[in-house]
Amino acid sequence: MKCEKYLELISLYIDRELDQDLIDVLEEHLSLCQDCLVFFHTMKKTVTLSRTYYKKKCCRVPKAVSTKIFYHLRLIYKKEQF
Repeated sequence: MKCEKYLELISLYIDRELDQDLIDVLEEHLSLCQDCLVFFHTMKKTVTLSRTYYKKKCCRVPKAVSTKIFYHLRLIYKKEQF
């Protein structure tokens, strides 16, 4: 399995959406691949910080800014689909 596939698994792992077989596969890969391990720790820290700030509601993004960001993300997504 290529590292790109493991990157998808990392996201599911952090969200606790993996079954035990895939957890074992991912953990084995992380023990062997330093790049994926660094990505894992970075992603986990990002998610943890995001959840913390969301719960505290101390850092709200203005509605106009979030609307503009989602608009541009949709444009990027549509371009990648073609």
